[in-house]
Amino acid sequence: MTILLETIRPPESGLLDINIKLTASIKIPPLEARRQVSIFVTHNIADLLHGDIPNLVWREEGVYWRVPVILSSPSKGRIGLIGTIDVDVETGKLLITNTNIGKIEQEAQRLAEYVSL
Repeated sequence: MTILLETIRPPESGLLDINIKLTASIKIPPLEARRQVSIFVTHNIADLLHGDIPNLVWREEGVYWRVPVILSSPSKGRIGLIGTIDVDVETGKLLITNTNIGKIEQEAQRLAEYVSL
């Protein structure tokens, strides 16, 4: 698992000194976050989409599982990454907007057209 620190802006050069103490109550396991994203994208965007292995993300607003959204097909298998959806580690709430859904739909369409060439 990867942990991403989105709040920290490292210098372009020179010394980087990071001291982190992070306490979070992870009530939603990564596989549950992945399952929730898979259900959401299948029911709300397209049935050829599913969640993949999430990364843990920390930013000022809290701690989240960032679940990659993958486009696959029965004939070609895994085609590629088309976006991500964050899931709150404490509540399981999906942090998704209409803008995010639109970007995932557009990238899925673009990638599907490319693969069909």
